[in-house]
Amino acid sequence: MPRWPGGVLIGIGAIAGIGALGAGALAVQGQAGLEDPALYGWLALLGAVLFTVGLLYVAVRQLRVRRYLPPERYRGPGVLVLLLLVLVLASLFTAPFGADAAALLMGDGELTFLGATVLLLATQVALLLVSWFLVFRPGALEALASLPGRDPVGAIRAGLGWGILAWLGATLVAAGVVWLLGRLGFVAQPQAAGRAIALVNPLLVVIAVVVLAPIAEEVFFRGVVFNALLREGGRRWAFIGSSALFALIHISVVALLPIFLLGLALAWVYQRTGNLLAPIAMHATVNGISVALALFIRFDVVRLPV
Repeated sequence: MPRWPGGVLIGIGAIAGIGALGAGALAVQGQAGLEDPALYGWLALLGAVLFTVGLLYVAVRQLRVRRYLPPERYRGPGVLVLLLLVLVLASLFTAPFGADAAALLMGDGELTFLGATVLLLATQVALLLVSWFLVFRPGALEALASLPGRDPVGAIRAGLGWGILAWLGATLVAAGVVWLLGRLGFVAQPQAAGRAIALVNPLLVVIAVVVLAPIAEEVFFRGVVFNALLREGGRRWAFIGSSALFALIHISVVALLPIFLLGLALAWVYQRTGNLLAPIAMHATVNGISVALALFIRFDVVRLPV
């Protein structure tokens, strides 16, 4: 497979998508002359599709080129290619629900149940799809331990215990970041997950944030990214790289440092136990405590001091 088609499609898609979004913003402000501003949305969608096709081409080509490597090496697409595919696929899934996104992020309009479901699950579904079809199914990480592993009950028990400690540590670090930003004159804005907990059906929040998010994110960031970087760059690069990408995908200035440190802890627990169930249980515990407290506050079970 020649290399150039992937780069060309990615370049054209990026130019078309970014250009259409910029022109659309000008059209909304009345500074662009096109009579139908919706056309900019279709052009942006076309750009995203071309960008996605280009990334898929690159990923498949890398799979074909690396399939001759020894089985102890990582033989899949680059982790940045995989992450970009996740982000673009999630954007394509949520593109038809722009009104719901505005209602969730800015409180502008009404949030529908279908829209909330797609917005909460899109990234997690994309993480699982990319991991399965481009890494696990083609055998890019051969000889990797199966998910149940040895002593699954012990791994889950360890994850629960470390999860409580991790939640306490992450909460203290986040409080410190908020305090420091306040001293610098910045007002910390609530994360999208926090706004979702305050608005969305509680059962949907629990399924998305406490159940599916830990599974999907641990499969991708520890199961794929950590192991890929460990095989190609060593232990230090695996810890730092997987944790940095894990933090960046959450897109929050306040949570950047706490989530990076949490990523390091999750990677440590994963390597210590050799079982992916441990970081999944740990991640679910951290999210579960946060969601439970937020729901208690939402329904006046617990009241914060004024």
